Amino acid sequence: MTQTIDSSTGSSSVSSRPRRTIRQRLLRLLVICSLSLVGLLLLGLSYQAIASAVDTAHYPPPGKLVDIGGYRLHINCTGTGSPTVILDAGLGGTSLDWSKVQPAVARFTRVCSYDRAGYGWSDTGPGPRTSQQIVKELHLLLVHAQISGPYLLVGHSLGGLNMRLYAYRYPQEVAGMVLLDSTSEHQFAQFGTYPPFFAPQAVSAAEQQYLLLRGAALFGVARLALQTGLFPLEEAAAYPAAVQPIHLAQAAQTRYFSTQYDELAALQESAAQVRAARTASPSYGHLPLIVLSQDYSHDHSSTRKADGSHLGRLTERFGLSFFQQSAERCSAQWTLYSPGST
Repeated sequence: MTQTIDSSTGSSSVSSRPRRTIRQRLLRLLVICSLSLVGLLLLGLSYQAIASAVDTAHYPPPGKLVDIGGYRLHINCTGTGSPTVILDAGLGGTSLDWSKVQPAVARFTRVCSYDRAGYGWSDTGPGPRTSQQIVKELHLLLVHAQISGPYLLVGHSLGGLNMRLYAYRYPQEVAGMVLLDSTSEHQFAQFGTYPPFFAPQAVSAAEQQYLLLRGAALFGVARLALQTGLFPLEEAAAYPAAVQPIHLAQAAQTRYFSTQYDELAALQESAAQVRAARTASPSYGHLPLIVLSQDYSHDHSSTRKADGSHLGRLTERFGLSFFQQSAERCSAQWTLYSPGST
């Protein structure tokens, strides 16, 4: 009896096994990679949460935390006298930015630095993070902390935009204003025949950068990059030695880059709010005003932040006169330039 074997069927069965084996191996590899990625993300989340908690315990606030309606802002006041100087830092800045300025100003009057919501020791606040929202929070902070006016408002960069809006909103509380390399409300829109200083593409690119950093901070990647020097804080050396590790710890917090993104995303709306306030009240009247700017013709770098070192050197150069004379005199408006300061 002859037995017939279907060679084509046998061949097909044999060839299908390797294909199934390859698919199984690829699937197994995909599962392993996915689980490893999830494990790394969970590890990063845990690392960031634990390290942030350790930093919070290790560096308590030098001032006090004041509840302004469900969240707290940090304010640190030193010195005695009147008017009270209120300091507001630029984008990404905290009360630490005034570490070289505040002790000197405290020699002759009361001075308060504070952390906007989401920075430093302050809790995260509601959005959008416009100048209008920030001014509202600062006013509540001063009221709840029982820090009475009159106030001498000092704002650096974005802080200058905030302080100008504060002066428009609460003119009866303001004795004078000092603007340090202040952001202008016309930097982001056409002004007469002048194009925007910051083109929309540049603002959008910066937003994308902070969006990436915000995601990296959540999983501890930004913290590792900061601590290992892969992503150094260029202005860190400008702070006093005792302040530098605190500055680094605050920059590694999850909310740090998130808050910068939120403020930057709201920057054009903030500028529009100041433009609208200026249209409604074109003049500050007889309010003493000092505008202090760096002479950038001596600085060819693409970006330059007026950090604690810059502010400290300006303070030493002018002998605090731009604060003191504004506090003691009701005079005309000044514009001072600091040639070559960095």
